[in-house]
Amino acid sequence: MTLLALLEEERSLPEGHGADHIVQWHVFRSRAQAERFAEGVHLGAGQKLVGGFTRDSLGILYWVGVRVDDLERWGNRGAVNKHGASP
Repeated sequence: MTLLALLEEERSLPEGHGADHIVQWHVFRSRAQAERFAEGVHLGAGQKLVGGFTRDSLGILYWVGVRVDDLERWGNRGAVNKHGASP
C-alpha cells in the first residue's frame, strides 16, 4: 500500500485509549489536508503510518495517525492524543 492509499480505506477513528496502539492522530475534512499532513510525518522504529476515512453528520472525515508496536516503549499512555477536524 502506498503512503496515501491508506486514505482510500474506510476505517473508524481510533478508539482513543491506546488499546489499538494508535497513539496520535489528526482528523481533516479535506483529503488534500490529510495528504499534506501524512507526507510530513517522520516515523521512528516500530512505528507505522495509519489512517483512512469515515463519516459523520457533516460528511467525510479523513484521519492520519501513528501505530506503535510497543505502547510501553513509546511512552505515556496518557499522551495518546487526537487533534480535531480542520474546517
